[in-house]
Amino acid sequence: MIRLDGVTVTYPGASRPSLVDVDLSVGEGELCLVVGPTGAGKSTLLRAVASLVPHFTGGLLEGTVVVAGRDTRTHLPRDLADVVGVVVQDPATGFVTDTVEEELAYGMEQLGVPPEVMRRRVEEVLDLLGLAPLRARPLADLSGGEQQRVAIGAVLTSNPRVLVLDEPTSALDPTAAEEVLAALTRLVHDLGLTVLLAEHRLERVVQYADRVVLVSPDGTVTDGRPQDVLPGSPVAPPVVELAQVAGWSPVPLSVRDARRLAAPLRERLLDAEPGLAAGTP
Repeated sequence: MIRLDGVTVTYPGASRPSLVDVDLSVGEGELCLVVGPTGAGKSTLLRAVASLVPHFTGGLLEGTVVVAGRDTRTHLPRDLADVVGVVVQDPATGFVTDTVEEELAYGMEQLGVPPEVMRRRVEEVLDLLGLAPLRARPLADLSGGEQQRVAIGAVLTSNPRVLVLDEPTSALDPTAAEEVLAALTRLVHDLGLTVLLAEHRLERVVQYADRVVLVSPDGTVTDGRPQDVLPGSPVAPPVVELAQVAGWSPVPLSVRDARRLAAPLRERLLDAEPGLAAGTP
């Protein structure tokens, strides 16, 4: 679904490339989590997949990026609008209408989708993302999590095959973030959508990821299963850091998994500090 071959990206005036000789292949129906330190090039990778690099950002793109069989060198972002949906960090900045239902229909209007198809897709997305009770609500009255789900729905109505999201939960509280991630997981499992997601709060999303793409500060990229890549990553969720200290292998990806491994660790700590067992300081 997504293939990068020898991709190097250098922005105008930059002293070094943001991405260096990247080879990456992401299959259909995968939720792929992009991680790395701030400034490493995560957003550049997402923009390259969406054809925003170099057509919108400028700079030099070496190598090839192919999405759903389309080479981004010869396809502008508008040429990928029917196969790639992009959701920005702050959804409110991208809204162009006033109500939920209008926003869901707007993208299809720009693509010339027939009215009867538009109505059907709007209803499907309202049900899929749990937005039906909000269909007539003003976008400005929605919570952060609701706005993010509307932003995802607005690109889904165009029937894309790939969804690209840049830190979609960074401005959300834990409950709203869980709603958004649950919606994304349903899209992957039920529709076979390919999701490429960059996120700083890894503890929220790592348990849902099929694959992790690590972008290093030097612009190189490593990818693989979360339990294989994260132990060597400079950024990792707390549960993985605990696993490294405790010597657990493979590392757990959720608190629930960690609890199952914690009993022997608690016994070792009590043996090391007998006073803890008696409740003494």
